[in-house]
Amino acid sequence: MARLTWRNVYQVDLGPLKSAVAQWDTMAGELKDVAAEARRGMLKKSEKARWAGVNADVTKPFIASVAAEIEDAHTEAKDLHAELSAAYSSFKAVQDELQAKVDGARRKGIEISDGKGAQILCKYPPQPGHQNESLPKDKLKELKALAEDLQDLVARANERDAYTAGILARIHGGDPHNFAKNGPIDKYKAKMALHIARKGTGASNKEIRELAELLKYNKDNPTFSHAFFKGLGGPKETLAYYAKMAIDGTKGSSETRLDAIQDLQRYMGPTLATATDPDHKGHLDWGAEFRRLGTKDIGVDELGFKPKGYQVLGNILRYGDYDKRFLTPIAEHIVQLQHDHPKGLWTRPTGPDTQFGLDPNGKGNVGYDPVTSVLEALGHSPEAAEEFFSKDPKDGSVVGYDENGKVDPGKSVDYRYLEELMRKDYPWNNDGSSPVAGEEVHRGKNALGHALEAATLGRPYDQPPEGGRHPEHTADRAQIVRKITEIVDDDRKTITEDISDSMGRIAGEYMPEINQALAAGDPRGLRQAFETGHEVKFDAQPTVRFLDAIGRHPEGHAEATLGAQRYQAELMREVVRHPDRFPGTAPETMRHIARNGGVLEGILGAARHDAIMVAGQEAETKFNEAVEERGEMAKQVVGLPLGAAAERIPVAGDLATGTVESIIDLVVESHKKNTLEQDAADGAAISFNTREAAEVWAQHAAHSAGYPPGVNHENFIQDIADEVVGGYDHGEHLKENAYDNKMRRSEE
Repeated sequence: MARLTWRNVYQVDLGPLKSAVAQWDTMAGELKDVAAEARRGMLKKSEKARWAGVNADVTKPFIASVAAEIEDAHTEAKDLHAELSAAYSSFKAVQDELQAKVDGARRKGIEISDGKGAQILCKYPPQPGHQNESLPKDKLKELKALAEDLQDLVARANERDAYTAGILARIHGGDPHNFAKNGPIDKYKAKMALHIARKGTGASNKEIRELAELLKYNKDNPTFSHAFFKGLGGPKETLAYYAKMAIDGTKGSSETRLDAIQDLQRYMGPTLATATDPDHKGHLDWGAEFRRLGTKDIGVDELGFKPKGYQVLGNILRYGDYDKRFLTPIAEHIVQLQHDHPKGLWTRPTGPDTQFGLDPNGKGNVGYDPVTSVLEALGHSPEAAEEFFSKDPKDGSVVGYDENGKVDPGKSVDYRYLEELMRKDYPWNNDGSSPVAGEEVHRGKNALGHALEAATLGRPYDQPPEGGRHPEHTADRAQIVRKITEIVDDDRKTITEDISDSMGRIAGEYMPEINQALAAGDPRGLRQAFETGHEVKFDAQPTVRFLDAIGRHPEGHAEATLGAQRYQAELMREVVRHPDRFPGTAPETMRHIARNGGVLEGILGAARHDAIMVAGQEAETKFNEAVEERGEMAKQVVGLPLGAAAERIPVAGDLATGTVESIIDLVVESHKKNTLEQDAADGAAISFNTREAAEVWAQHAAHSAGYPPGVNHENFIQDIADEVVGGYDHGEHLKENAYDNKMRRSEE
């Protein structure tokens, strides 16, 4: 089969495929009616008739055979429609993404061409008079990233093409006289997957990759997922199979083997999520048994390595969006076990073996810590994460579990999971591959950040919001964020480098609540401008301390800054478009927004300054680069995060997107310029004037929003700058006051 090129994917007309999907849908519907008519008509009459002689031996079975063949024709048509529909959706998604990237690159003047094999070449054509000049690093980085993205998209299209061709052939069965020769395709695909799985570590790399593809393209199919995991035998057999395959792929295997096992891990988890979802008929009710096995040894190999059930299960759970009824009790049990056994409950192989682990996709970690693993699972399961972190022993929502994972009415759990996991002395497990040699790898707090993102943002931490819109800010989600600010207020060192990016992202998305807190007590009624759609209010001092803690880390500072500027720009745009939805006149409200934006930047800027003063000039470069790296991600969300009120302020399509992109580009360029100035000055201590930058950002936001009717443009823009300056100074003052208040409280 010829491989698709990027030009093929870009240019192919998917209209005929879409038409085929519609035609097979019609065909399946018509055959369904024919099959029903055959059952109710000739088959029913045949079964009631009194047959004798040759007719009983020939005619009656023939009628039954014809009815069955019509049923099979319906099954085949239905399966063909389902596979073609899934293929069309996949191809369309890949094509849309590739076309957007290619068109965007061409607008920048980038040329794209084919290289050797699957390689794609991207370059800026030399400008007249500059043919011998080298491109700057950021341009080279941009071209490399674009080429890799395009190659990945083309690879996805080729993989889907090959998979679909193979499945269509199996649906047809190759027999013109026997419809659906292989039976319903979902169950047949499960048989194919089980045939490979039952070979265990004896399966070839090609077979494991085929198994991973079957899981990948059927992970959301209940019929397939139920049949596959039932076929493995049960919870214990599932754990044993995964453990053997994971270790087989990590103990000194080739890159090809490791790559295949990595795909197996990525797609086995989401398939299990579908299989255990109670909303699906016939779901696998395995939660209680997985909890029972959590502290039990799972035999893996002839060397006697026996990890605990949760150590194995956790690495399956790292991937997939699990129903809270399945995942939350498991997460509770694991955290309670860690609390009850802080010095260690989990098995490790002995000796400094650096190629031995249960998490093939791990980066530096090996997957022996189930606390980290289940937090990653929560990071992909927003509903479960929200429920988990909302639990409070005071309202009776926290359930005690015994060692076997059974509910223990007599067990007292007197802590909230949020407070337990965020305490500074929490006993995070070392998940390095060679602790005997002194290696320390702690991924737990990073995973905690991911879980908190999912809980508060309402989406998997590593996925952009659906449709580019902010998920709803509910009271329960906001209450979790409020509690985080209170924990950080007690000790700002709770926010360390490994969790700062997640905390910054949460801050960036909860700008309405944060702005409300910073505007508390303002005599002009500024607080009313920041609509949230719920009744949860953040207190001012914890909010200031929270921003201060985030602002001291490059990634956290970048996320919070980009989120704040995105929110300011979009809020000003809404004021101009819908002034009746805000208190006061439009010019007054925009000035208030600018002042509050200045307050926020004053806090973040002062925190950044403190960090640079301690760490030196190198730290400033890290702060600037962090903003550059996150700029494109920040553009993926448009609209205002207004909770229940979001429905009354719609996104204005390209206008909203343009507002976001322009302000993000301005923020990134400000930091990029500063980095270049540092390079030119050969590392001299150049401090980025964040106050001046905040003025420029607010003025740009006001200009992009469009001026309110009747204002003098020049005077109004100066008013905006003046408000930012006043707010910035107030923000610095708030930060220092919050620190002084904390010191006084600690002395009392």
